[in-house]
Amino acid sequence: MNEKRRTLLKAVGGSTALAALAGCISTGGDGGDGSDGGDGSDGSDGSDGGTTGSARLWADLADAEDEALTDYIDQYESDTGNTINKEAPGGELDQQLETAIPAGDGPDSWIWAHDWVGRFAVREDPPFLYDASDDVDVSLDSYTQAAREAAQFNDGLYGLPFASETVALFYNEDMVDEPPETMEEMVSIMEEYHDPENGEYGLSYPVTNPYFVSGFIQAYGGNIFDEGNLEVGVDSDACKRGMDALETLSDYVPADPGYESQIVAFADGLAPFAINGPWELGNLSGEVENLGVTTLPTVDGNHPRSYSGIQLFYFSSMFADADQSTVDAATGLAEWYTTNEDIIQTNAEEQGYIPVLADVVGNDDLSSEVQAFAQQVDHGVPIPTHPDMDSVWTPVTEALERVFNDEQDSDAALDQAASEIREAL
Repeated sequence: MNEKRRTLLKAVGGSTALAALAGCISTGGDGGDGSDGGDGSDGSDGSDGGTTGSARLWADLADAEDEALTDYIDQYESDTGNTINKEAPGGELDQQLETAIPAGDGPDSWIWAHDWVGRFAVREDPPFLYDASDDVDVSLDSYTQAAREAAQFNDGLYGLPFASETVALFYNEDMVDEPPETMEEMVSIMEEYHDPENGEYGLSYPVTNPYFVSGFIQAYGGNIFDEGNLEVGVDSDACKRGMDALETLSDYVPADPGYESQIVAFADGLAPFAINGPWELGNLSGEVENLGVTTLPTVDGNHPRSYSGIQLFYFSSMFADADQSTVDAATGLAEWYTTNEDIIQTNAEEQGYIPVLADVVGNDDLSSEVQAFAQQVDHGVPIPTHPDMDSVWTPVTEALERVFNDEQDSDAALDQAASEIREAL
């Protein structure tokens, strides 16, 4: 498993910025609705029979995801004659991009959640993203509204979406007879198993990670950052009530809040619950024999409003000086992969990816686990994508750490975080 992706993807730290959700537009390509544009959903290879090209793709994925992507790329290359050089970035992806793109050595495309679109779209010296509105031949109507909006900023199309994700409640069916629907039910079960002196816990949950805990902080209707009004809301009364709920859960987790320390407790059968994302389905299903997934428990009747992300094939500013064959190779892969129903369905079954391809969303053939994540996405909210969100992550992370380490009470910690964010904006 790739720890860098799991931690960074969840938008922790000031380096992970977010971009504004833009209104949907139709792409400028001549493929219309994609039915005659070779989008791959009808079994075509996505090529137009022109010159083949070569493109670089950076991907920082969990092992099972990476292996599956490699197989799909092999199929794409065989079908089209194009070459896709898939590489691991060799470090934290955003930091590698910050170094490579200004040096003219960046990838032509990369895979990541939508939270970087805004920050990178407004970069000018040098630009980081490429508006591919005139280069893709699929209709954005092929995707859900949230997905197509996530790929755009100020009328530019900067990627194509293939999955959504959020956190939900994993449970060990050998330890939990019925998944809890309410916080009270969950606490009752955690009490039964929590015995830290013997290395047993009620829950595995990275409680100092804002992405993971956003659902409970926002459960009472508050917004950590209100994108519509560009206002900081983490110090609102509603968010403070949500923080109280989160503190209830944090009493049942291992002492080390780090991702690895948390997930191993559940994977080793030492906790009945874990709160995590679909990227762990493939890994945990091999560790926990009877694995269940359900939506997060309600808090006083409120569904936790967890942040959700949309996974994209980003289009790099490296396109601007590239041969057209390179642009076609990279966009062709994205078109084929994101609109191929077989790929989307298989990824849902094997990787837990939540489909955003309109023809697959709501498919009765989706597993109960994927349906649970999809339901939680419906309860939640997309990660704000306005560039100002970049100033939110670090102060909130540090506030959560102070609360978890008993260095500050939660109300004061959220007040301090809000003040730091406002000063930075």
